Amino acid sequence: MTDTSSVPPGWAEAAARAGTELGLGTAFAVMDPEAWEQVCRRAGAILAGQGQTPPPGWERALARASGRADPDGDALARDEADTVLAEKGEVFAPEDDA
Repeated sequence: MTDTSSVPPGWAEAAARAGTELGLGTAFAVMDPEAWEQVCRRAGAILAGQGQTPPPGWERALARASGRADPDGDALARDEADTVLAEKGEVFAPEDDA
């Protein structure tokens, strides 16, 4: 579900314009990370051309509003799971596989 009401005016429109201009479309929720990064860079340029300067981390807010999974949230979940496994003694260093 896309809730672009949670981002400042113009951000969602800039992302849609960027996706269209780049030929990547606007299905942001299922877009691969590389394509999404291209859309964000282009959307940032569009916003800059309109006199807006998005704050640091703006891409993350736009991603959430566009229905994309939070990659940082996934990393935190993995870290927490790794901690639990380490406490059980079930985590091995990569060199253990060598």
